[in-house]
Amino acid sequence: MKLAIIIVNFNSYPYILDCLLSLKKADKRGVKCKIILVDNNSKDESVKAISKNFPQVDIIKNRKNLGFAKANNVAIKKALKEKFDYIFLLNPDTKVEENFLEPLIQLIKSNRKIGIVSPALKEKRNGKTIYTLGAKFNRVLGKTEHLYLKENSINSLKPQEEELVSGCAMLVKTSVFKKIGLFDEKFFLYFEDTDFCLRAFKIGFKIYSVPQSVVFHQPSTSLGEISFKKAWHIFISNAFFTIKWVKPYFWPLSFTFQLPLFIKMNFNSVVSNLNSFRKRRKKI
Repeated sequence: MKLAIIIVNFNSYPYILDCLLSLKKADKRGVKCKIILVDNNSKDESVKAISKNFPQVDIIKNRKNLGFAKANNVAIKKALKEKFDYIFLLNPDTKVEENFLEPLIQLIKSNRKIGIVSPALKEKRNGKTIYTLGAKFNRVLGKTEHLYLKENSINSLKPQEEELVSGCAMLVKTSVFKKIGLFDEKFFLYFEDTDFCLRAFKIGFKIYSVPQSVVFHQPSTSLGEISFKKAWHIFISNAFFTIKWVKPYFWPLSFTFQLPLFIKMNFNSVVSNLNSFRKRRKKI
């Protein structure tokens, strides 16, 4: 089988190097694998470092930041043209475990109706290790509700059917793209994966989370943990997503729910920037 691993990079140095190193060490027996990396005009050292340390990676350099959805589509079109069987979408701020691939491939090949599978995402939050599996879509508030589990809860779980999973790490049959199309490029950043999963789910593809496969995720490295830019992209994409997927008579309730979250994120951004400024002043 042929597998294309697609990563969109935007100022992700040095995390992208850890990601690629983990992929290099991963067990890929029986899989003809190619890594396609799309760079969205990064201004850091990432592209230079990738070329030097991972010459086997196929790098596509965009002249400007096309956004996450459109950049992924550039690589997906290439993978489809080269007749890959599966496409694994992966964020640059991740590290895969050595045996992450086998459980995903085993499940997705077991049933022709299964179109998308995703590993458990392992994160550190407030000093605790948590795992994120799939999510459900709240059709009233226009929000996704993720399932978070502690380490001792995940070990006994079996693969479970979901309505949607995170595009942070997602294995997709190429037949899914051929039937429903690529990512909606109206989403510059955020919610493009949620939209894609719902489109696949709507026409009958099954989606699964696979706890036996684990990918470590260090979120928000490309934009900073809290920033106005991040908050703005989340708000705009969420608004478009709401208009696209929520019934019009629920829009007032949905936007009433979303606006305070946007205000809170911007308040946190101001606090974070002030704290960073104070730390810099102390060093002077």
